Amino acid sequence: TKRVVLRNVAVQPSPVQRELVAGLAERAEAVRAGSVPAEKDNMLLITNDGRKIALDQRLADPALPDFEGSKVNACCENVLRIWRDGAEERLTQLVFCDLSTPKGDGSFNVYDDLRRKLEARGVPEGEVAFIHDTDTEAKKLALFGKVNAGAVRILMGSTQKMGAGTNVQKKLVALHHLDCPWRPSDLQQREGRIIRQGNENNEVDIYTYVTENTFDSYLYQLVEGKQKFIGQIMTSKSPVRSCEDIDETALS
Repeated sequence: TKRVVLRNVAVQPSPVQRELVAGLAERAEAVRAGSVPAEKDNMLLITNDGRKIALDQRLADPALPDFEGSKVNACCENVLRIWRDGAEERLTQLVFCDLSTPKGDGSFNVYDDLRRKLEARGVPEGEVAFIHDTDTEAKKLALFGKVNAGAVRILMGSTQKMGAGTNVQKKLVALHHLDCPWRPSDLQQREGRIIRQGNENNEVDIYTYVTENTFDSYLYQLVEGKQKFIGQIMTSKSPVRSCEDIDETALS
C-alpha cells in the first residue's frame, strides 16, 4: 500500500489581495440588498472573481506586480525542489489548476507564469508540459507516454482535461492542487491520478495551496461540507431520506 502524505501550504494574502477581497464583500452586500441588477453583478460572478483573486492578484489586473509570497510562487518552490530531488529516477509531478488556463494569445495566465519561472531556474524547456497543448487523442497519448517515461517531468492541467483517463501514474511522486475545484468529486478525480496501481513510488505527496483570508478557505470548507454530506447519505448511518443537489452551490 502506498503512503500518501497530505501537505497544506497556507500563504498570506498581499495587501492588494486584502483590498480586493474587501471589494468583493461590498459587491456581495449590494447584490444582497438588490441594488444592482442580476445581469450586471451576481453571486456567481463574485464567487469566480474571488477564486481568481485568491490564485493570483494579476488575474484581477495584469498590470499588478507579481507578489513574491503568492501561492503560485510557493508552488514553484516546491515543484522545483521535488524536480531536483527526483532527478536520478526522473520522477514526475502533476499541477492541477482549473482557473487561468493558457489561451495562447499572450495574455497573462498562471500556467505560462509557472512554466517561465521553472525554466528560468533550470528546468529544461521540454520537461514542463500543458495538457491543453494536446488537441487530439493521439497527441494526448504520446504526451502520457513521455510522462510515464520521465521525459516530461511536470505536467499541468485542469480537472476537466487531466482527470479521468489520464494514466500517467508510473513515476508520479507529487501532486499540487493550485486552486480548489467546485466539487468533492473533482478533488477525487485529481488525486486518483497519483493514488493508483502502477505507481512505482511507495510514498507520494499531495500539496494543497491556500491563500488565507481569501475565498480559498471558504471554498475548501464548502467542498468538505459537501463531501461529509454525500458520505452520510452513501453510508446511510444517519437517517437521511433525501438530499437536494448541493454540488453546484455558489456563494449564498
